[in-house]
Amino acid sequence: MNKVNHPIQSTKSLVKATITAFVLAVVILITAVLPAEYGIDPTGLGGVIGLTVLAPVEDKVEKPSVTSCDDTIELQEGSVAIVVPANSGLEYKLHMEKGTVLDYSWKTNDAALYFDFHGEPQGDTTGYFKSFKETTLAKDSGSQLIPFTGSHGWYWKNETGSAITVFLEIKGVYQVIGLR
Repeated sequence: MNKVNHPIQSTKSLVKATITAFVLAVVILITAVLPAEYGIDPTGLGGVIGLTVLAPVEDKVEKPSVTSCDDTIELQEGSVAIVVPANSGLEYKLHMEKGTVLDYSWKTNDAALYFDFHGEPQGDTTGYFKSFKETTLAKDSGSQLIPFTGSHGWYWKNETGSAITVFLEIKGVYQVIGLR
């Protein structure tokens, strides 16, 4: 009768395999998972091989600064650089009141993005939104009279294999909600 040898034949080899698997898991966590998922790159390898681009964009740009819109909002100007990761999309939102005007201008470094500039009424639970402009461009600017109180902003979709940075400048009476 033939005897089949198994790789794990004793407690010693089982412990050795467990320790090896644990060490390998820690190496993968530090070199791949943390840079790709959280933008944390303790070894620098994630940046070298491009994994940090995969981290959620909110880790790379300003954090959402509004959870409630009960505060007074005033005329202001702002600018932000937003990184849209390769083959994905994101939204940047402002809370605005009905009848206010938003002046805006955004551009990329000549890379065209699909975008939808739109608004969603405050308190609406049906999923309704109104698109003000929807197309594919490398830059856009304009002025929008806000038709209802709620969140207003842009959805950008990057269909390329590289991250694209959007440089957005805005002027109006708003509160920044941020990335969604």
